[in-house]
Amino acid sequence: MTPRTVRRGPARRGGTGRPRIRSVLGIPLPMMIIALVIAALLGLQLATALEKSTTSASHMAGASVDSASGTGKNSTGLTVVTEATLGTEVQRLVDTGTIQPMTSFDAAQCLQEQGITESILIMEEVSWGGEDTTGWLLVHGPVDRDTLRANGGIISATVVLPTCGTGANDEDPGQDRLWAGHVMIGPL
Repeated sequence: MTPRTVRRGPARRGGTGRPRIRSVLGIPLPMMIIALVIAALLGLQLATALEKSTTSASHMAGASVDSASGTGKNSTGLTVVTEATLGTEVQRLVDTGTIQPMTSFDAAQCLQEQGITESILIMEEVSWGGEDTTGWLLVHGPVDRDTLRANGGIISATVVLPTCGTGANDEDPGQDRLWAGHVMIGPL
């Protein structure tokens, strides 16, 4: 017998009888399984926490006004909008495509007074904030409503008093503005 065959002999017969642990990319398989189980449990816990936090936030925003006409409406039936609920209301308007008739409100003249050159996509008469101030929510932007509904994006929103567009505050048209900014809209 040569020395080579002597060294290889025990390895061919099974060695010491101890099972060999498989590995994936150098990590033992049991450790890999434990890591995946821990990651799955953490993901489940984070998903549950996110669901609870967003659910409780939407309940708080909807319960701000309590009246016979329903949650989020004042006694005259107008939707109550605040800075916290503005995005949700704009998203609802874009999703439903509801357009209210202007009645005695001249939206085009109001936008011109405010220095806004974009066209109105959707508008709704609302009650602004805790003071229950009647106003108009004007959603305007450079895209048309169908494109906005299909793709989403950032859209402009302005809340103004009903006196906007009447020339009542010619010296300072900003007095008619209750809020102006941008809202992120998701696709339908």
